[in-house]
Amino acid sequence: MKALLTLSFFVSFLCSATLMAATLNTVEKELLNEIKQAQQHYQHQYESVTKQRSQLLAQLAKQERELKKLSVEAKLITRIKDEQNLSVEKLENRLQSWQQQQNYLVHLLVGINATNPINSLAQLKEHIQTQSRETNFLPVRVALENGQLIQGKKLSLGPVHVFINNESTIAGLIKQVDKQWQLALVYDEQQLEQLKQVIERKQGVLAVDATNSRSLTLNQHQESITQHLNKGGIWVLPILCFALLALSISVVKAISLLRLPKLNITSMSVKNLGRYQQNLLDIANKYQKPEQQQERDDLLFNELQQIKRSIERGLSAIAVTAAVAPLLGLLGTVSGMIKTFKLMTLFGAGDANAVSGGISESLVTTEVGLIVAIPALVAHAIMSRKCHHYMAKLENYAVRLSHQNTASQAENNFVNSTSNVMHEVTNVA
Repeated sequence: MKALLTLSFFVSFLCSATLMAATLNTVEKELLNEIKQAQQHYQHQYESVTKQRSQLLAQLAKQERELKKLSVEAKLITRIKDEQNLSVEKLENRLQSWQQQQNYLVHLLVGINATNPINSLAQLKEHIQTQSRETNFLPVRVALENGQLIQGKKLSLGPVHVFINNESTIAGLIKQVDKQWQLALVYDEQQLEQLKQVIERKQGVLAVDATNSRSLTLNQHQESITQHLNKGGIWVLPILCFALLALSISVVKAISLLRLPKLNITSMSVKNLGRYQQNLLDIANKYQKPEQQQERDDLLFNELQQIKRSIERGLSAIAVTAAVAPLLGLLGTVSGMIKTFKLMTLFGAGDANAVSGGISESLVTTEVGLIVAIPALVAHAIMSRKCHHYMAKLENYAVRLSHQNTASQAENNFVNSTSNVMHEVTNVA
């Protein structure tokens, strides 16, 4: 019975194993088919992606070429536009340059003949022919600087007019102002001799004004220092007073600083010392006791303060001058400008010369103030530096005196204590 059961179990096991083998073969075949189909699908997709990638790369290359082409066209358009704008700017600059040249020529021609301005080439030609024709000495009456009228002869050489009196003692360049000839520049002896040779021999070297009478105008309007200061008005007086005060103090202070006793910092002896060092040394020698150290230092400090006040006396006045002088000049300028604007309000600003003259006169006080303030400031800086340097040496000397006395006191104390100990040891022995 048991044998039959074992046999049946074995048969059933064989059948089941056969079925399982058949099933595994079927599954394996299906898996192989699926893998093959997947590989075919992957290959198909890969080929499709590769084809699309090549197409996209071709399109990208085409777009890049078009972009480069458009960039080049944009650069060309921008360059053409910049060239057009630059050409317009060049034309504007050139037009402006021509306008400036025209204005210069117009002013130049007006300056050549102020009575009859030259406005055309025909007038310029006529003026040149008039000036280039042969001229001789003609009688004329000329006014001198003092208002005296003298008779003489003039020689016109273009816009230049040379004058010599009948006695041949006064000669020079003359200029016509309001239909009256005035002596603008007086010749010296050498130039007078040359003019005499021109009269006698028709040959010589004459001094002329190559600036078309502008130098003569400047020479006529030259003014002295007194006249220049008078333009500043009343505010010039306090500035000059401060200048005189600062100058006096500066001279006295410079002499006193140069005569200061020389300092001998390395020597602590009584010989060859100035009065300031001697005072400090006397104080240090007078108060040498240990309990007098604080009193000695206070006295040395007070002596240094007194010496400093003595040396720096007067420098504050120079500093005040350096600060007040430009302020007074500014005050005078403001006062003069107020007067100028008041005149403009009452009579108008039609006369530019009168307005500019008033402004220039109001600026005289500022000029004088700065002329006074700058040297005063420089003098104060130099003298203050000298005083500070001298006081630094004195302070160093006072500190050395104080330290030397302290060290000598410590040394004496040490010697005394040592002698006391030796004396006690001797007593014990």
